[in-house]
Amino acid sequence: MLLAWVLLVLCDVGVSGLYVIMKEGEMRCFKVEVPQDVLIVGDFQSFPLENEKNIGSSKPMTGSTQLELYNEKIEILQMDVEVKDSLGTVIHKREYSPTSRFAFTSPQGGEYSICFRTISPSWWNPLRWKFEIDIHTGADATDYEEIAKKEHLDSIQLSIRKLFDRAQDVRSEMAYQKEREKVFRSTSESTNARAAWWSVIQVAIVVATAYFQSQHLKTFFKKKKLI
Repeated sequence: MLLAWVLLVLCDVGVSGLYVIMKEGEMRCFKVEVPQDVLIVGDFQSFPLENEKNIGSSKPMTGSTQLELYNEKIEILQMDVEVKDSLGTVIHKREYSPTSRFAFTSPQGGEYSICFRTISPSWWNPLRWKFEIDIHTGADATDYEEIAKKEHLDSIQLSIRKLFDRAQDVRSEMAYQKEREKVFRSTSESTNARAAWWSVIQVAIVVATAYFQSQHLKTFFKKKKLI
């Protein structure tokens, strides 16, 4: 199975219009790096390709036979979505329809791998699929229309709510980057200390080697009565 990694650096902005071509049963993974307690939402759709010339079409198969095959494939296709944190722990796993949405909140800050794999009983002559995905995080992933309806907010109140959420995203991102900088500094200082001690050990080894060599030569010369 081919595993392709695509690195997405997503903080306060979303990525839209991204697509990949994948075979049935093939896995594709995307990486998202976010602070703690950040909402991540992905909208995706998959459909079979007749040939590479039709990549830009939302329904690339044409003709009655191809459309029947397209509908048949769409009915049996399932998309397996698996999300892992930086330690490899699975925090979200579920099967979705070809056109669906997934969402999860990051339990801690770090890098998350979002993997997709088509699940289909077609083992003979598998089709190639176009997989399109839009990933949004933080305030960009929030459905403000739904919030306005539930909380009865007018346009000004909703705008203030959006600004507040974006400011909160910026604060979270700054705190996350500060924590990462602290970890990086600690790692650098530890590495420098180890390098310094290793230099001291090397000097000690050289001095000890020189001392034993000199003692050996002194003993040799005494035996030969040269000194």
